Amino acid sequence: MLEDELREMFAARAQTLPAAADPAGRAIRQARRTTRRRRTATGTMTVFAFATVLGGAVAAQGLGAAATTAADPNRVTFQNLFGGDAPVAARQTQLPTMDLPVDLLVGQQLWTADGQRVNLDHDGDVAMIAKVPDGWVYSDSSTVRLLPNSAGATVKLSGQSDWAVSHDGSRVATNDQGTLAVTKVTGDDRGTTIASTPVPETAAPVTFFGDRVVVSSEKGFDYWSAAAPSQYKDTWNAELLAVFGGAAANVAVGIVRGKGELLCLVDVTAVKNGLKIGAQLGCGDLVGKALVKLHAALSPDGRLLAVASPSGLQMIDLDRARIDAAANSGKKQTQAQAQAQSQVQALVLRADCPITAVDAVVWSDNTTVVAQTDADGIFACRSDGTKLQVALPPDVQPGWTMIPSYGAGK
Repeated sequence: MLEDELREMFAARAQTLPAAADPAGRAIRQARRTTRRRRTATGTMTVFAFATVLGGAVAAQGLGAAATTAADPNRVTFQNLFGGDAPVAARQTQLPTMDLPVDLLVGQQLWTADGQRVNLDHDGDVAMIAKVPDGWVYSDSSTVRLLPNSAGATVKLSGQSDWAVSHDGSRVATNDQGTLAVTKVTGDDRGTTIASTPVPETAAPVTFFGDRVVVSSEKGFDYWSAAAPSQYKDTWNAELLAVFGGAAANVAVGIVRGKGELLCLVDVTAVKNGLKIGAQLGCGDLVGKALVKLHAALSPDGRLLAVASPSGLQMIDLDRARIDAAANSGKKQTQAQAQAQSQVQALVLRADCPITAVDAVVWSDNTTVVAQTDADGIFACRSDGTKLQVALPPDVQPGWTMIPSYGAGK
């Protein structure tokens, strides 16, 4: 019925949070918005004719006498249509706010959190950018560069390439036409290549853990160690959908397929014949390989994984998950306990913030993750579950991107 449709529509609107944009995923965002417009168009025609009546009902609620009176069943009022008082804007809880804690890429310009605005040298659009202790690493259609903190002359790191930054922000891995190289981006000798090896041109660097560079292709995930340089050998793991590296040299975190539609977090270690999947750390509604670069991120200390799931922005407690996994695997179990253990282990959440329609996530420190939504806004989620509105510069234009930061005491 029309009344039921209107109830559902207003309930959905009341639960939908303000949204924001993501330049790092322009194509993904545009496709998502197009799909939403198509879905919205169908419902809009259904309720348009009733909008005037509804407006009159709400106006009648506001223009009536201050004293409470019994509703006249023959009048068109909000009470008669919906069985209650009209919503009052003043009753809505206002979110606490915080200053912008990360830098932004706005068009081809760097906007720092402390107010600087720097024009970037570029050939074509700036495609990727990251903050490191000694400046900013960024790439365009032809070159990967380092812009020093002094905003002086840029340092060329590579030709056109996929690239990844080490957790401490001291090194960058690039694949320039089949040569995987690790280059320093800190100190007086920044721009110096530490080690290199031939690899397939399709092997894209995605992360470091320890001195190992993790690469990805249509074959899965693999690694190469730059600490004891040797020629890369093909040892792809096709089960892994994503890998998140950290400062620790011995373990990373991966995503694999679980039961049904679920995806599961697992520990990942490097062995002689490739990346090895270890203990399962829980399963849930995680993002897949195609979106993981934008929609999930490991905290600077490697203890929390932020994931933008359909239900909200979640912080997964990896330390707790490992403790639980070790406890379950180390103790003797009865048959009933073993059967219960075979059930899907839920993810161990530190926080679950009601932030939806997320396009990108970036950590600002070890306890705060910042989410860019598809309506050009930013929200922050803290590890205690607090949600905050992040203030953007008043003159920022649509098409901006949050810049992730590595190292520098994060």
